[in-house]
Amino acid sequence: MRKKFASLLLVSIVFISFLMSQVISVQAQGAIPPSVSFPLTARQFKPLAADPNIVTWDILGQSETRLVGPYDSNYFAFGLPADWKLTGGTQLNLSLAVTISTGIQGQATATSNQNPYSGTVGGGTLTVILNSTALAVLPLDQTGEIQRSIPIPVEAFKSDRGDGRMVVGFILNSGFSCYLYDQMNVIIRTSSFFTLPHDLVSPSTSLVNFPRPLYQNSFIPDSALIVIPDKPSSGELQAAMTIASGLGNLTSGALSLDLTTLSKLTADQQAKSNLILVGNAASMPVLGQLQLPLPVSGGQFQLASDSPDDGLVEMINSPWSSANVVLAVSGNTDQGTIKAAQAVSTGVIRANKAPNLAVVQAVQTTPLLLPQQTDRTLTDLGYQGFVFENRGVESVSYNFNVPPGWAVDPEASFNLNFGHSALLDYNRSGIVVLLNGSPIGSVRLSDDTASRSVNKIIISIPATAVLPGNNRLDIKANLIPRDSCTPPNMRGLWVNIWSDSTLHLPMNPSPINLATNQSLASYPAPFTYYPVLDNTAFVLPHGDVEAWRAALQIAAYLGLNANGPLSAPSVFYGDAIPVPERSKYNLLVIGQPSQLPIVGEMNSFLPAPFSDGSPVPTEKNFQVNYLIPADSPMGYIEMLASPWNSDNVVLAVLGNVPQGVKWASSSLIDSTLRSKLAGNFAVINDRQVISTDTRLSPTINVGATQNQDVSVIPPSSAVQTTPKAERPAWILPALIILILLMVVILAVVAVGSWSRNRTRRKDS
Repeated sequence: MRKKFASLLLVSIVFISFLMSQVISVQAQGAIPPSVSFPLTARQFKPLAADPNIVTWDILGQSETRLVGPYDSNYFAFGLPADWKLTGGTQLNLSLAVTISTGIQGQATATSNQNPYSGTVGGGTLTVILNSTALAVLPLDQTGEIQRSIPIPVEAFKSDRGDGRMVVGFILNSGFSCYLYDQMNVIIRTSSFFTLPHDLVSPSTSLVNFPRPLYQNSFIPDSALIVIPDKPSSGELQAAMTIASGLGNLTSGALSLDLTTLSKLTADQQAKSNLILVGNAASMPVLGQLQLPLPVSGGQFQLASDSPDDGLVEMINSPWSSANVVLAVSGNTDQGTIKAAQAVSTGVIRANKAPNLAVVQAVQTTPLLLPQQTDRTLTDLGYQGFVFENRGVESVSYNFNVPPGWAVDPEASFNLNFGHSALLDYNRSGIVVLLNGSPIGSVRLSDDTASRSVNKIIISIPATAVLPGNNRLDIKANLIPRDSCTPPNMRGLWVNIWSDSTLHLPMNPSPINLATNQSLASYPAPFTYYPVLDNTAFVLPHGDVEAWRAALQIAAYLGLNANGPLSAPSVFYGDAIPVPERSKYNLLVIGQPSQLPIVGEMNSFLPAPFSDGSPVPTEKNFQVNYLIPADSPMGYIEMLASPWNSDNVVLAVLGNVPQGVKWASSSLIDSTLRSKLAGNFAVINDRQVISTDTRLSPTINVGATQNQDVSVIPPSSAVQTTPKAERPAWILPALIILILLMVVILAVVAVGSWSRNRTRRKDS
């Protein structure tokens, strides 16, 4: 008996030991080795189809399109690559889903005139249009998933638009089913695609089409690489920033730009990129190797002796790739190269003796700070009237400019002259007017307004809604018919915006008070208050290509938002800014503080100054201060009133290392990061932006970040922690039960032993 208890006790102890080992094993498995890394997902462009002749809906950026009967339409535009020449065999392959919903009508409402064929499948058509050519009228005589292949004549790919883009249209007409109390709906699936057999040809280099072919606005992303001399002068850098700013505006920011120097230009970049060569003839020896319409000879262009400062714009097919072009923006002097760059920034280039050559003698960059006419019609602004005729919401935009130094009077208004059809459903139709994205007025339609061909509505314009520089006025109309079965060819849906609608903009002189805009939250103001950017100067370090690349991206962004007729920013090196020039500009100082002597000169004025040559500023305004190694990448943005002219500002875009400069500049361009900027000082660590205002009590503004960042501690001093892991739920109850069982066993053994001992004493 004693042996049985001993065996049972031994088994229990072994089993408990096993359970304890499982607990320890589970905890140990939760530890994450310090060497484990977690890859980030990078944003990717949509890949082209395996067959280069196939252009899918996904490549065109199109989602599923739903057309709702009885009448509906949808249009979209796309561009073809400039090096494509279409051949025979082009076609559109449509994937459609057709459904019919039968209406329910009670007997009380049925009439003898009701069509007896209610519920019949059919009675609808889908018209497919390319530009001004009707490709097919497809009968919708069945429901479900349908495949249709439509041949396209090559002649149909002749665009009617100034930008050369192709317009595809789908028009649903199911009026017959409408009168049968049925509703026919058509969905155009994303599995639809074009088949576009083509040959590759060299793109046209005519400057008349500029910015094409650099910017084609096709389904292939557009990019260009700006190449500058290895040791550019400030004037050559200014030309590069001018071109970037202009192209940012001309392409609405859709052209991806980058910068490199001549010695860093790789063979791969030459073969795959559109190149923009920027620099004086003597600084760019590569120009002498190209077959330019006006070649370089002896390091100089052979210009007329009385025009040594003329600028030259020349475009040729790339000798390294038949699909790309090379744009040369140059001159014999800095003045000539800058003129050429400013001409490029306008987007309108007049050819010389060859269609791919332009000679620039002079550029007028000084804006006229005179008040414009108080009353300007849409015609005066260069626009025509507009007729809304499509069912649903449509909009039309009009741009106008308010010169810097002027402000609109509180009496400003937009006098809208309009007319509309009486066949609209007034409860569901209407007009809304917006200024710079903010609603400022609306119009309710009625039989009274329909009875007059011209209605005059005065919409007040709040002075605070008007910005210095470019402004956009949007008119939106929602048109819903009273009878949904009204055929569109009757033109019963319409709202007419007459061209004599007038902007009443009395203006008063109002010197710009930049002190009220010295906040990172207002960026890109005040730089964009001057549409030409002639009040902006970039201050850059010598020999720092990464800082120049960052400045290029900022220049393109400012050009996009300033939306001026041309771009004319200035550029200085950080150790060579003449004192008289410092008071003229809003300064953008970009780079590492140690490479920018001007940062040291204004150090005492900075919201977060640098002490004793440290690359890391003093952060006294944060609630928590962290110990950050000097070589750990960090970006900084500081905004302050210019020490040389309090009416101007300085925006310092700094970093302790090149990566930090890149992070800081990205926060001024990336919309997600830019929304987190506030106050006058911001620290940027990758996607984390922490803002504060050193002019106030210590406060902090931390926007929600995509990735939370932590300080990096060197491995030698790192403390490895083991994450707490979950153990199986059954272990703890089993352990308790076994312990209780052991106690019972021990008690039984003890009682048995005591009983036997007592019996022996009695026997003795």
